[in-house]
Amino acid sequence: MELRKAALALLGGVAAIASACNGTSPPTAVSMSQAPSVTSVFASGGTVTVAVPYLPKNFNPSTPAGANRVTQMVMEQVWPQAFVIDPEYQAETTGFIDSAEVVGLSPMTVNYVIDPKATWSDGYPITAADFEYNWQQQLQASPVLASPGFLAGYRDIKSISGSNGGKTVKVVFISPYSDWEGLFANLIPAHIAERAGWVSAFAGFHPSDLISGGPFIVSSLEKGKRLVLTRNSRYWGAPAHLQSIVFRVERSDQNSLASLASLKKGSVSIAEVTPSPQVDEAIARDQALSSALSATTTPSPVLWQLVFNLNDPVVGDRLMRTALALITDPDQLAADSVGFDDPLSASADSRVFAQGQPGSGAEAASPVAYNPVQAAKLFKSLGYEPDEHGTLRAYGVGSRLILTITGPQGSGVIDALERQLQAEWASCGVGLIVHNVPMKDLLKAALPHGRYQLALAPFVMPVFPTWNAIIYTDPVIPISTSFPPNLRTDSLGSSSTWLWSVPTPAGTEPGAVSLGAVTRDVTGLEDPDVAAYFERIMNELNTDARAQLLSRLDTVLTQDLPTFPLFQEPVSLIRQSDIVNVSESPGPAGPLWNAEDWVVETTSPTG
Repeated sequence: MELRKAALALLGGVAAIASACNGTSPPTAVSMSQAPSVTSVFASGGTVTVAVPYLPKNFNPSTPAGANRVTQMVMEQVWPQAFVIDPEYQAETTGFIDSAEVVGLSPMTVNYVIDPKATWSDGYPITAADFEYNWQQQLQASPVLASPGFLAGYRDIKSISGSNGGKTVKVVFISPYSDWEGLFANLIPAHIAERAGWVSAFAGFHPSDLISGGPFIVSSLEKGKRLVLTRNSRYWGAPAHLQSIVFRVERSDQNSLASLASLKKGSVSIAEVTPSPQVDEAIARDQALSSALSATTTPSPVLWQLVFNLNDPVVGDRLMRTALALITDPDQLAADSVGFDDPLSASADSRVFAQGQPGSGAEAASPVAYNPVQAAKLFKSLGYEPDEHGTLRAYGVGSRLILTITGPQGSGVIDALERQLQAEWASCGVGLIVHNVPMKDLLKAALPHGRYQLALAPFVMPVFPTWNAIIYTDPVIPISTSFPPNLRTDSLGSSSTWLWSVPTPAGTEPGAVSLGAVTRDVTGLEDPDVAAYFERIMNELNTDARAQLLSRLDTVLTQDLPTFPLFQEPVSLIRQSDIVNVSESPGPAGPLWNAEDWVVETTSPTG
């Protein structure tokens, strides 16, 4: 790939840059290093080792076994990506695409111009045939993936055709699709997959099938231990600065201090860890001695939310959910839980915009703010009044208002949040019983089966907000129920295809455990206004109008209250200080988004 414009400068820390033209604020970041001076010398080659908790089982991220963060990190530099997402949430074209632009609106048409020299590592040219095959296969694979938000885009494509020897790709859409830049990631070699299979060709490490169309190629795999990417010797573009990237399994990465110890030994160069005061202290001690490590903390795409079961007889009442929201102080919850590990973490106030995401400035003020007085009035309207001790009871003398919340075991942050939530609600007379289960059971059983009243659960904030439509509009259906026709009439008066519909049987959450987040609508929300807004946003190409629609959508979701956003989980990117051009992307590839631009500093800065 050619050097991306956003990565030309050699950065000495993790960049968290706000776009001056869109007026958004950057993600919260704390850098513990200074940028190297312009007189620094950089190596041509070298190896960087990245800590990961596991290695890919299937190298195709568009398969159930491959739809996870680590696989995307590995394949980001191996297979062609039409666009990558930089730290500012901007989509950038990559080396194999000379240009990609909308050339018509009636119907919407996008032309991709592939570099004339772009070839797969086995000598086959990268052409429109790869685009067409990937389109057809995505239509079949997407519904069973953990995050199939892009399914709407592939379903909206009417035709794909090639010209100029297949190097110009013309994609015609049925209707305008605003998130088109999110399509054609991980372009799979059609000539390989047609022969060996979309899934089977990339299940395990088979060098003859796992060819490359990017700056690196998978050169070796030691199961359960390490995977090595080396420069693709047949890459047509500017070669990567590094000679190799090693992915080393470090299951103790979830333990911050163990990860830092691993870094200090030199066995790992880069790691993503959970921030904590202990991590900060360890890095500070190291810097006092050698300045070998640096760290930057930013919000990850993981959003923790309070989840309401809309089928529950108590919290299924919208007035009850509103009253509970009014006695919940998200700022205090964040400060007394995730704030202990990362004091700069702030409470979240949106389900559709991540912190610092362009357009978030259009977010309207939340109609539900902390207000115990107003909550008391709502509780009274529901028949709950305080007794002489301030405990809410039916008509002041009957049964207590006691609710149960289900969360994941083994998380100090969530334990602290639950204690704070209990205290806040108890001060308003509401009892709260905590019932924690293993994360696997929470995501695989409790949530999809509706075996909860309230829950604390992680969600993913996608770079393309409409990809969350399946979370808030597509409830799981009973196994015995046939899926209804794909046509509907929404509340805004239009009749069209519900492009993101996925008939998920009740009790299942595809990929939730491996992804570590909710992947379907587990609340039971069915609001035609929400579905209509998602569809309008998908068709809106004007960025300002789109941001306004997203803001209105979030207001509708706040009124429905299927969930109550709490905070985005922070992540610390730790690296050896002599590795530059490393930054955290909000996309699924994380820091690997621009790994072809990573470079090792061979001498200390003199400035």
